[in-house]
Amino acid sequence: MYWPKGEKFHRHVHPGGEEIYVISGEFIDEHGRYPAATWIRSSHMSMLTPYVEEETLFWVKVGHLPVQEPGTGEPK
Repeated sequence: MYWPKGEKFHRHVHPGGEEIYVISGEFIDEHGRYPAATWIRSSHMSMLTPYVEEETLFWVKVGHLPVQEPGTGEPK
């Protein structure tokens, strides 16, 4: 995905998780700042409010991570 400078996205949840690879620029959310060459893996039902301050290019895949049994770390 390409986001222009100043792009913001609403708070949202990821059933099945999400993975992001930052190709260029910097991806930002309430959990941190992720520069180019950073891989972010968010678990099932993770929530975030992402934005960028500069032009940013990133790869994203959602909904493909295993759902885990609460408290066990084991797939359902």
